[in-house]
Amino acid sequence: MKLKQTASSFALLMTMISAGASAEEAVNARYETVQCASPCQTEAAKHLQWWLMRDQDEVEIRNLYQNGEPAHHSSLWQKKPGGQFSYVYLMHDERRAIDYADVDLKLLAIKMDEAAWQLKTQLVTDSELASLQKVAGEAGKQYGYVVEKYTGILGNGIQSQVWWIPALKLPYKVEYTYPQHTVSIQLQALQPAAKSDRPVEVAPKTSLTALSQYQHVDYADLGDMEHNPSEMQWLAKAHDAPGLQTHHH
Repeated sequence: MKLKQTASSFALLMTMISAGASAEEAVNARYETVQCASPCQTEAAKHLQWWLMRDQDEVEIRNLYQNGEPAHHSSLWQKKPGGQFSYVYLMHDERRAIDYADVDLKLLAIKMDEAAWQLKTQLVTDSELASLQKVAGEAGKQYGYVVEKYTGILGNGIQSQVWWIPALKLPYKVEYTYPQHTVSIQLQALQPAAKSDRPVEVAPKTSLTALSQYQHVDYADLGDMEHNPSEMQWLAKAHDAPGLQTHHH
């Protein structure tokens, strides 16, 4: 099977994006996630550097480095009318894309609702933040924005601390303490910053032009590629693409 330059779900995605993403909604934030077994030994910690690039009804999560090694892929989520969602797994080095329709996400048991959308676009949901206790007298400023501190227990006894930027609905920092390990998420760069003495970084957002030049294939068509060695070669690199294990034997 030959890859389609413009798959059906990609065409719909392009239509939705071009329908309007307001600049006021846009924010680009680079984070570093550090996971460490307890007690934490710095040299054994796992590091991931990534960008969250959010626009109206769209968010791209682009991994940059994982434990020092380049990780050039993105997850692009699109919120559509009627409570539906679409997803594109982007492989930037290969200039390939796998498009998932809302029905594909349901078949893969990937639950997408308002809470899941907030988790992707805000990292901390409104309900999670509401369940934490605001720490009086702990407000400060980062990048020119007011930062509030919250603390408490989330989920199954996860001790949590959140330094929250209300104006952006994004955290400056999050710390989760699990029984066996800790996870911290720290903001490293921000656009736009109300005030910052740090160098401005260019967010690596995948433009519409770049997206149109990728080779796209619908997830539903991947089964047709199982016996095509040239296609399996690039698919084998899509380690984090949802559902690929069902096509690899």
